[in-house]
Amino acid sequence: MRLTLRRRGVFALVSVAAYIVVAGLALDSERQNLRSLSLELEELHSKDVALGRTMHALHHSLIRAKELAASGGLRSSGADDIALDLELVHSGLIEVRAYSPAAAPDVARVEALVERLRRQSSPELLAAVDQLEDDLDKRLTVVENELHAARSAIWERYHRSYDRMTLIGVMVNLVGVIVLGALVTVFFSRLTWDINKLKERATAIVTGYRGPALRVTRGDEVGDLMAAVNHMQTELREHEQKLEIAREQHYHREKMAAMGSLASAVAHEINNPIAAIAGIAQAMTTAQKTGRGADSKAVMDGPGMILEQAQRISVISRQIAEFTRPPADKPAMIDVNAVIRSTCKFVQYDRRLRNVELDFALYKELSAVVAIADHVTQVLMNLLINAADALADLTDRKPAIRISTYRGNNEVVMTVTDNGHGMDSETLARAFDEAFTTKPAGNGRGLGLFLCRSLLERSGGRIELQSKVGDGTTAIVRFPLRPATITTDARC
Repeated sequence: MRLTLRRRGVFALVSVAAYIVVAGLALDSERQNLRSLSLELEELHSKDVALGRTMHALHHSLIRAKELAASGGLRSSGADDIALDLELVHSGLIEVRAYSPAAAPDVARVEALVERLRRQSSPELLAAVDQLEDDLDKRLTVVENELHAARSAIWERYHRSYDRMTLIGVMVNLVGVIVLGALVTVFFSRLTWDINKLKERATAIVTGYRGPALRVTRGDEVGDLMAAVNHMQTELREHEQKLEIAREQHYHREKMAAMGSLASAVAHEINNPIAAIAGIAQAMTTAQKTGRGADSKAVMDGPGMILEQAQRISVISRQIAEFTRPPADKPAMIDVNAVIRSTCKFVQYDRRLRNVELDFALYKELSAVVAIADHVTQVLMNLLINAADALADLTDRKPAIRISTYRGNNEVVMTVTDNGHGMDSETLARAFDEAFTTKPAGNGRGLGLFLCRSLLERSGGRIELQSKVGDGTTAIVRFPLRPATITTDARC
């Protein structure tokens, strides 16, 4: 059974109630013991009071008997008075006999003596009364001492039981406070620690953590939350992987399309010098066959013309090699102007830019920036292709794209401006949203500008758009300057 927080609370409440019940039973047991001792003390007090009355009557009888003995003898009226006192003693002895069986013979002696005093009065009876009263006084004194001893013992037991009950009450309260306080402290300390751990892991996941999952150490709702955070991390990882794969596939398709267009343009560019070389070689062969030999113009100018066309092929090949070499994956100091020139030389072979005029306004002494060169190239290519697409159906003016750089306030700024149709405010507000595009189906998936912003933000850069319907669009890319920037002499 899962020990949820609610069940833990119920269990704690039941435990506290059970503890209170057990403590109450222990205290009630001591309370019953005290009550029993109180009843015994009351009973002893009753016996002591009865014994006191009996001894008082006995002492009164002794005094009267001695007065009669001093006055010369036992008379009839005196015998009646002594008999009356002995009857009081007799009633008291009956009570004493109930808890002291040794007093039973004395009860019989008193009864017999009272009968004799009622029938006659003689000096012998006075002596018998005196002897009986002396014996009773001794016996009742012993009984009184026994009662006092019993009462002292009960009082001692009463005090011990009271002290024990007080100690139990103090210990119950002390142990309850300590144990309950310790359990509450441990429970909430662990709960706080687990919640803080969850908060830190959730924050880490949001900021990009994709390491080992959080170990689930609880079986309650907090444990469920831990499992949910782990599931969220797994789902985010899988979603990012799928998104990255989709982006790579899209980038690959666009790259292959660009490479196809580039291959066609490159083949066209390379075929021209190759055709020229073939023509020169054919002219030289014809001159040799006709016998004109070394005096022929084709033979004299042919090697230089072949060398010139071969250099053209070499330049085109070198540009392709530079553009397609493996990209760097770590930020480094780069010359933005050099990246712009290299990218534009390569992209100008794209068929979408054949009829577009590229205009450059590059600041000559531009500071180097810390960035990934391939990311800057990819951003510039996306911006140029977007600008070319925006100029595709332009008929009222010459399509043109202007690329410029300048030094801003602790930053280097690159702008790409086209003179196309521009965007309205609603389209401009959503331009960087993922999967948002204004291109026809099959021409784009809305990842270009979103990817540009993501790539720039990795190096601390920013990108923004300015556009107005009918006036074209300007993309502004800002690269922050670091303390270790250098100044290049990058001339246009």
